[in-house]
This record gives sequence, structure tokens and C-alpha cells, in this order.
Amino acid sequence: MRQNVLQIDPYAAADADLIAVSQTPAAGGEQALTLTSSPVTLDTARQVVFTFAASEVGRRFLVSGTRFDGKQLVEAVAGAAATATTVNAFATVTEILIDGDSTGAIEVGTALIVSTSWLPLDYIVTDFKVGLVITIGGASDVTVELTLSNLLSPRGNFPKPTRNSWFGSKFDVIYPTVNPIDHDTLVNVAADASGNIAFPVTAVRLTSNAVVVTTPVLMEVLQAGHTGG
Repeated sequence: MRQNVLQIDPYAAADADLIAVSQTPAAGGEQALTLTSSPVTLDTARQVVFTFAASEVGRRFLVSGTRFDGKQLVEAVAGAAATATTVNAFATVTEILIDGDSTGAIEVGTALIVSTSWLPLDYIVTDFKVGLVITIGGASDVTVELTLSNLLSPRGNFPKPTRNSWFGSKFDVIYPTVNPIDHDTLVNVAADASGNIAFPVTAVRLTSNAVVVTTPVLMEVLQAGHTGG
């Protein structure tokens, strides 16, 4: 069997321009956004949010930084009409590139919703059972999320990126959409709670629902039928 603990640490409210204040890149070709510091260190690992004053459909961005464990993380983000968000949570941001001039002003910051990293589960075991225990120390509103998406990568970095090798551009390293599924009962949890996962899923995570967490929230995950550490 395997036991893990997922934790949401205290974090600040959303800040739309914490990483990069409003700017309109116009130098031509690939260029870097000006960050508010180098690196930008976030209060906890969070998804990076782009806000566009005009449609940036067709533009591509490359966010570089580190994960919660200090490992390097690079993710490409496709421009959108109004906002775009990374799949991965960044603990630090060291660089953001754009592949050409922008249509309008761009700012980069964080969202209020914060999630732990996905914890992969062994869904191949014959008797799939997972126990969950949530411990809340203060005002919180959290939801357990599951996914059937294939997140594992041979390099140990997941979600697994797909790469369009025909172009061979670093801006073509796009992470697939991960489809989270709310747990049947552990939704909008505001007090200590427990539950289980009775059907095979590839991974589980804990998400805070637009409530600033001031004390850590823990979720213990115990999977039966797994002999690995």
C-alpha cells in the first residue's frame, strides 16, 4: 500500500499583475515580457494567468520556472481572446516569452483558486481502493478532484506534454487539457472529512475554491493493493 499527503499552504488573494504588469510587446519576433522581479517567487505553487486587453488568438507564450519541488518547469500557452491559464502550477517564474508582437496590452498574474499537484494512482491494480482524509485547520472551502486523463510521462514530468515536431519550435510544447472530475461527496468541504475512491482513476488532487486559505489544509491519501513506496 502507499500513503501520501497533499497539502494546500496558506496563500494570498489573486493578483492579476503579480508576475508582469500591463505591457504591449512590440519589438518584433520572439521577445521576453518584463517581469516584476527575477525570478518571481509565488507564495505557493499556483497556475499562471494571462489577461489580454485584446484578442491574442494565434500568439504563443512560453512560461519557464520551477515546480513546488524545485524542478524546472516549462509550459507553452496558446493566446486567447481574453484570458489563458497554465495547466501546471509554478512556484517561481523566471521567464515568459511571446513569439511575436502582441495585439494589445498583456498582464500576467495568479488566480484565486489553488490546487495541489496531481498525485498519480496505480489504476492497474486488481482491487482499486483509495481512502481519503481531509484535515482543515481554519476557514476553507476545498474539493477533491479526480481525473481519467493520462498524466504520466517517462521523464517524470506530468501532465505529459505533446510536441509538434514538424515545427520543432519551443512554443509547440503544449500540455494537454486535464479534465478534472469532482468527487461524489468531497465537494465544498469546510470541515474535517473523509471518503474514498471506489473506481479506477489516474490521479487525485485537492483544490481550494476561491477562498483564501490562512492555515494549511491536508489530505491524506492511502491506496490499498499497492506495494510500492
